[in-house]
Amino acid sequence: MIEIYLLEQLAAVKEYGTLSDAAKHLRIAQPSVSRAMRKIESGLGAELFTRSKNKITLNETGKLAAQYAQDILDLEEKMQRHIKEFDESLNSVSIGSVAPGPLMVLLPRLAVTVADTTVSSNISDENELITGLKNSKYNLLILNRPVKDEKYVCAKYLSEHLFANVSHFHPAAAQKKISFSEMDGQNFIMYSRVGLWEEIVKSKMPDAKFFKQENIDAVAELSSLSDLPTFSTDITQEVISSRSNTGRVNIPFSDKEAEMQFYLIYNKSDKKRFEKIISSV
Repeated sequence: MIEIYLLEQLAAVKEYGTLSDAAKHLRIAQPSVSRAMRKIESGLGAELFTRSKNKITLNETGKLAAQYAQDILDLEEKMQRHIKEFDESLNSVSIGSVAPGPLMVLLPRLAVTVADTTVSSNISDENELITGLKNSKYNLLILNRPVKDEKYVCAKYLSEHLFANVSHFHPAAAQKKISFSEMDGQNFIMYSRVGLWEEIVKSKMPDAKFFKQENIDAVAELSSLSDLPTFSTDITQEVISSRSNTGRVNIPFSDKEAEMQFYLIYNKSDKKRFEKIISSV
């Protein structure tokens, strides 16, 4: 068996060209590298270098051996990283969602269901989330469509409806419902982390302007000081109203795009782990 430190030195010789430069990079004496190379040659039963009076260079066999050495080092690094991530994942749950509302429902329930587990969450687009599920960045996804893949469990979760929040003086205040086209062209105050909802309102109201706020409390404060409409959903209204006493009128959008069904997606290998979570929601 060839020890890892020998492979590291062989890979360094290939990368830096000479034993002396490899030694400088590794911060060891050149004679140590020379001894290591002879030890590798002995272990492999092959000459890896072309030696002349004042020069030593990797031959073709040596270049092949150095490439294998680098491949093994890369695999070792990958192994260490994945084992660490897996071990951490046993005591943590990382959730990715395309919208904030479903998280507002799920996270408090998780706090009770898996009280001894560290829970983190993030809002992002679908492609990033699915990639994250594949590489173990996320354990559980909330998407607005089912995923048809034999590797995953896909469970129907909840639906969410988008509302316009207007002051009592707004022309739409007396309406029972309103369309995106009726609100197009207006200025809105919008929370910046609404995920997929931002894409929908911008596509359905191309002539509207959106003044985005990073903090949801800032949205509530500006709403109390302004007559500009804002957004909420049937899920987020309670959160927003708890931060503001503006007494705004919540008007549901009538367009089909204003209704979104969400699904929980996770790896089948995590089925036993998430059964309790899924049953609680």
